[in-house]
Amino acid sequence: MGRAAVYIDGANLFFTQRHLGWQIDFSRLMAFFLSVYASVEANYYVPASSPLSPENAAFSRVLTAHGYRIISKPVKKIVNKETGVVIMKGNLDVELVVDALSGAEQYDAFILFSGDSDFIPLLRALKKKGKDVIVYSTQGLSARELLEEPGIAYHDLALLKERIEQVRSAEPMRSDGVAVGVDQDFSLPLPDIGQTFTGSVLKVQPYGIFLSNPFHVKCLLPLSFLGISKYISDLTAIVRITDVFEVVVFHVNADRDIAEITVKLVDKKMADELTSRIKG
Repeated sequence: MGRAAVYIDGANLFFTQRHLGWQIDFSRLMAFFLSVYASVEANYYVPASSPLSPENAAFSRVLTAHGYRIISKPVKKIVNKETGVVIMKGNLDVELVVDALSGAEQYDAFILFSGDSDFIPLLRALKKKGKDVIVYSTQGLSARELLEEPGIAYHDLALLKERIEQVRSAEPMRSDGVAVGVDQDFSLPLPDIGQTFTGSVLKVQPYGIFLSNPFHVKCLLPLSFLGISKYISDLTAIVRITDVFEVVVFHVNADRDIAEITVKLVDKKMADELTSRIKG
């Protein structure tokens, strides 16, 4: 199935969703790619508004909870000295390109969400490196040069509506390209220490497992809290993307922009299963 890296041009995707007339459910989008690839690294590039609004903070929580890494930088205000017109600038194309090239050894398939032809040199460079290159956008907002570029697998998001549409959202789309496609609940409480829940695997690191959770926060199940008696230096060798973990909340850190929780495994059967995989 291979390893996939998803790179999302957030500002471009905002206009794509507005053109389509529906919004993306980013949890469903992640699930879609996890059904195709063995592992998925998802990166969301978006200008950062200041101060951070409650809507944008909630959107960041949702993205992080479902395994997305958010890359942002402050929006710059550029004033035309002749006209006095203020132009807002917050392009992250360079950051996306640098990250994609520097991390190319970590993935087999490069997936871009953008219809911008400025990314064609990047796509060509990745093709030369032997990567599968896939682009998601929609007709009418995709550059002709991008559609005609050989060796690129282009997919129209309109054809994925049934798989990835945000079906419950009644929120209006925002103009800043940030809070898009999420059914947000700003009053969603953080969990209590000792509270239990079941989470599926979002990402596996050598030191721990990041889990989905009902609180829309960053959730880490550390290696030391798995109850494995055998020594293991790298969890990626034994944890599968289809695994499900029953855990208990051990620590809650609400001091960050995106709250984080640390959990412990309470399912002895799963601990025994992981131990057996080490033996195997």
